[in-house]
Amino acid sequence: MSEEKATCPICKRDEDIKISHLSKNMASYECPVCGKYEAPSIWPTACPIKTPDRKLSAWIREQNDQGKHPELTDEGIEILQASIPDYKPSEKQIKLLKAIERRSAAPGDKVTLNLEEDFSLAYADSLREFNFYLQALTRRNLVEMPSDRVKITSDGWDYLDKHASDLEEKTQGFVAMSFSPEMKSMWEKAIKPAIQQAGYTACRVDEQPHNDNIIFKIMAEIKNSRFVVADVTEQRNGVYFEAGYALGLGVPVIWSVRKDDAANVHFDTAQYNQIRWETPEELREGLFDYICAIIGKRN
Repeated sequence: MSEEKATCPICKRDEDIKISHLSKNMASYECPVCGKYEAPSIWPTACPIKTPDRKLSAWIREQNDQGKHPELTDEGIEILQASIPDYKPSEKQIKLLKAIERRSAAPGDKVTLNLEEDFSLAYADSLREFNFYLQALTRRNLVEMPSDRVKITSDGWDYLDKHASDLEEKTQGFVAMSFSPEMKSMWEKAIKPAIQQAGYTACRVDEQPHNDNIIFKIMAEIKNSRFVVADVTEQRNGVYFEAGYALGLGVPVIWSVRKDDAANVHFDTAQYNQIRWETPEELREGLFDYICAIIGKRN
C-alpha cells in the first residue's frame, strides 16, 4: 500500500497530509484538521469540493473521535454535505466541551489542544471562532486554562453528566410518514428494517400505546431521536411539521419520496436531497446507505 503527500480534498490544507492507496479507485486520507477518511483516489486533483468545507471537516473529525473512518463517494457527497446541521454557537461550545472530555482520561486531566489543527473539534470556521468558544467555556466556568492546556472543571463535569444523553448517544430513529394502508408495506418492508439494520430502533408514533396529547408525544419522541426519516409521499402536512420541528432542534432529517410523487414535494423542502424510490427494496437499500453515510452505523 503506497503512501504519498498531497492537499486534503476537504479542508484544502497542504501540509502533513498523507494518502494511502487502498485500491485502484479508493484511498485513505489522513489530515491533521479533518482526521482520517476514505475517498476516491482522484480527489486531490478532481474533487467535487472546490473550497474548504469546514462543516464536513468537523463532521469527519467527530466521526474519528467515535472510532469511525467515513467513506466518502462522488455520489453521496452532496447528500452528506446537505445533511450536516448548521450548529448554533451554543451547540458548538458543547461540541468542543465533549471533545475535550473524550481526550481526558479522568477528571482533573489537562488536555493539550493544537489551535491550528483542532478548531474543527468545535465545528468552527476559523481559529478566531474556535478561540471565542474556548473563552466562552472558560467564562462559564466549564473549563480552565491554567497554561497552554485545558482542564474541565467540576462544573464542566456536572454539565456533561446532565447532557450525557444528548444527540450522539441516542439510538432511536423517528419516522414521519403517511399512515395510509398503501404505505404500510413501505414501513414494514423498507423503513423499519433499514433503520434496524443500521443498528437503531425505529419509532413510529402510531405504533406506541400512550395516553398523552399526540403532538406532545411526537415532540418528545423527536427530542429523544438520533435522526428523523421523513417520507413525504402522499404529502401529509404532519410529516412536514415533524421534519421542520426536528430541523429546528438540530436533529438530522433524511428525506424520501416515491418517484411519481416527487414533483409534488413542497417547494420549501425541495432543495433537500431525497431518496426517490419505486419499490420497498429501493427504499430499504437507499435508506440504509443514507443512515450509514450520514449518521453512522451502530455496532
